[in-house]
Amino acid sequence: MDVQTRGTIQSVAAEAKKRMKLGYWNDIKERRRTEERPHTGRCGADTLTKEEEQYYARVKKILSAGEDEVIINPIAQLMDKQHYSELSPSDKQQYVFRLSEIYISIKKKIAAGEAKGGLDGRIALII
Repeated sequence: MDVQTRGTIQSVAAEAKKRMKLGYWNDIKERRRTEERPHTGRCGADTLTKEEEQYYARVKKILSAGEDEVIINPIAQLMDKQHYSELSPSDKQQYVFRLSEIYISIKKKIAAGEAKGGLDGRIALII
């Protein structure tokens, strides 16, 4: 290896070390995290992803159902039946799993907002 190449590699390594010491990558990670999940103003300080935004109102309606109305399968109520019927069996499974994740995530965020005094008490009782 010639002297010029070695000097270049050492200078690049020194710059990288300097960035690491100054927390450059931590700042980048934090910026990316805040850009991906903007604050929506719902449920206190909790945030919703864009995908969760689409389902928020429907989940809230399911969770706030009256005592007379029993919700047996909330995932089926979130489901787009026409889209579901066109999927392959493995895609159907993935679709149901994704809806389950969304439902659970939104339910936790609503419950967290309730714990802060923002929502009514019926939400915590529904599974």
